[in-house]
Amino acid sequence: MKEFDRVRSDELIKLFAEEFEVSELFAELLVRRGFESSEAVRAFLSPSQNDMMDPLLLSGMKDAVSRIRTALENKERIVVYGDYDCDGIMATSLLYGYLQSVGADVYYHVPNRFEGGYGLNTETLENIAETLFPDLIITVDCGISSAEEAEYLSEVLAIDLIVTDHHTLPDILPNAIVIDPKLDPSTPCADLCGAGVALKLVEALAGRETALQYVDLAAIATIADIVPLRKENRIIASLGLKKINEHRMGKGLRMLIESCDREDHVSSEDIGFRIAPRINAVGRIADPNEIVRLFVSEEYLEIQGLIDKVGNANELRKSIQTQIYNEALDMLKEIDLSVHRIIVLYKESWNIGVIGLVAARLTREFNRPTILFGGEDVLKGSARSPEGIDIHRTIKAAESVLLTFGGHAGAAGLSLKRECLIEARNLMNDYLENTYPESLFIKRPAYDLTVSASDVTLRFAAELSRLEPTGEGNRKPLFRLNSDECSLVPMSNAQHAKGRLNDSTEVVAFGYSYLVDGISEGMRYDLIAECNAEVFRNRERVQMKVVGAFPAGYRSPSADPNGFHRYLRSNIYPESLPKFTAIRLNEINDCFYDERVCTLFVAFSSVTVEKVMAVPGFAEKISHVEYAKPADVVSNMLVIAPDFIPVAYKRIVLLDTPLTKGYISYLNKHTNADIYVVTDNYPFSDRIKAMDLSTSSVEKSYQAMRSFVFMGNGASGPMEFFKKTTATDIYQTIAHFYILFDCDAIKIEQGFALTIRQTHDLAASTLYRRLLALKNKL
Repeated sequence: MKEFDRVRSDELIKLFAEEFEVSELFAELLVRRGFESSEAVRAFLSPSQNDMMDPLLLSGMKDAVSRIRTALENKERIVVYGDYDCDGIMATSLLYGYLQSVGADVYYHVPNRFEGGYGLNTETLENIAETLFPDLIITVDCGISSAEEAEYLSEVLAIDLIVTDHHTLPDILPNAIVIDPKLDPSTPCADLCGAGVALKLVEALAGRETALQYVDLAAIATIADIVPLRKENRIIASLGLKKINEHRMGKGLRMLIESCDREDHVSSEDIGFRIAPRINAVGRIADPNEIVRLFVSEEYLEIQGLIDKVGNANELRKSIQTQIYNEALDMLKEIDLSVHRIIVLYKESWNIGVIGLVAARLTREFNRPTILFGGEDVLKGSARSPEGIDIHRTIKAAESVLLTFGGHAGAAGLSLKRECLIEARNLMNDYLENTYPESLFIKRPAYDLTVSASDVTLRFAAELSRLEPTGEGNRKPLFRLNSDECSLVPMSNAQHAKGRLNDSTEVVAFGYSYLVDGISEGMRYDLIAECNAEVFRNRERVQMKVVGAFPAGYRSPSADPNGFHRYLRSNIYPESLPKFTAIRLNEINDCFYDERVCTLFVAFSSVTVEKVMAVPGFAEKISHVEYAKPADVVSNMLVIAPDFIPVAYKRIVLLDTPLTKGYISYLNKHTNADIYVVTDNYPFSDRIKAMDLSTSSVEKSYQAMRSFVFMGNGASGPMEFFKKTTATDIYQTIAHFYILFDCDAIKIEQGFALTIRQTHDLAASTLYRRLLALKNKL
């Protein structure tokens, strides 16, 4: 938000609310997004083709139009040379489709990222020259960094070149006709994607009406390529979505959308998360030239076959992506994130078409620029960066040891020799340390407005739809809710949670089931949520979809049975010969690996949390207290009742003395962290001292649990099961359950499906012996 004084801000809110007949809350959102005049708001809320920029104002456009018209008049052969991502494929389809429609002698070529790779290369150009004999090559979404190749094309192959691109300008431009909106940074077109530039070229050649026949393709690329949805980009995306939702698109795009189960209405979110990934998948896995046929062909059988290929490629892409992600997480155990502000990982076998997706996920999770590499002697990498950090400039800092690089602030590609990898990483890391403040590497909640139950109405949700299309530069609004305002309960599958904010508003939290237990154990959260209007069973409602949860405070609960359940669960891992350092509770301030990052403190009991927070100096050194899962994977923090495998921590401190050494052994196996264990703080002592651990008592619980399961009853998770089978003390039931589990009397299948054996031997349970010993000691 651009900073306003409070008086000026209030004036604008009232002005916009009255003039555009919207709520003051929506008007405040506009003000916070930097709008200062009614004219700017009107242009934003009602994007029109009348506001599009004259394409001839772009540098190089007049020369490009003149050269192409000469080629058309003289029947010269033209090759459209594209790129293998969604933007490049849409740009290729758009320009090729137009040139074909006017009778041009035109072909297209999209390089395979596994052979020629991104952009122009001499081998591919030679092959095109020898097989297609073109007079003119027009690049789309590439070429701006190909000065040497352009020279080769002119001097050796004697072929004319027009470069249309949108990527960051290199120090030396190709010696050719060049259209790149970055040459005109003050124009409304400065942030166009590759297909947007191609659309402006068609507009310059044939007029706006003709160009808008292809605006649906340009809109998909504009949204998919994550360029700012402002000015010209917003108009293109808006007009393209309108064309798609009026079912005026081509046959191939229509069938692709139908295959995504989105034929009724397509949003910018659908393009970003459903349609574009399918278009990208073929270029990541196989030959991207096939996918261009999908958008230029009118043959039903050919299109259907291509749709099937797209679906298969997308499924294969997902499985490869999952494998690379898991391997990258394993490698991160070796990375000291207190030292490295950039994550650089390499594996020879990694699919270079998919590593960019994994880099993007790691960037989101670790809040650090991430580059993943694949290849043998020459490594090809894909880079992503969090908001506020320019990855292109970061990579440029290592230019002296790179072979190639290009891209923009949020994403880039590069290549280097394998022996230069470490030096490149160190140069980039030095640049980041010297350029960006430490605060940018710590996750913080990002949102537009704080709302309460009374703010969220059907009217407000409907008003938010006027911001569409949303995306980069105009992201979908996010709102902060206090978890105290919506009582969350588990959904039936125990992975998700839901609640109500008011009579017309539902809160859903997919993948955030841990919030339910966290709240019950004393946590308060700032919930970051999207607000959507929808129709469910013929009834309008508002849905607040939680996309983030950040701890907002901790209140010690009167009881914490879930902490006890997870404490006992942590004691049933097999014991080996664990490696750890024993400490006392009053020594925890000596355990920090770094003042800011990389130390994880683990507690299961609210009493323990109170103890450690009272240790002088401790609270000031941790970023926050979290429950079950960390909000930021590398900050120094205290996590209560953890339910995750720690990654990237260099030191883990167990604040509750374990009953067995199984959890320590587990951490030794799955992390490379130094383990510290407090040996003088057994949690839940009063509970254990009071419970009945006699054989007859455990047998009684066993019979109750066995009867519950044999009668066909079920539970969504352990806590629900404990509550349903508890006669008196839930802590005692939890202890009996894990004793029985430890001696193989109970087995847990996926989805918390239970199997109970007919025989059991309590003497086989290490946990039982340790609990009895502790009870007697107490």
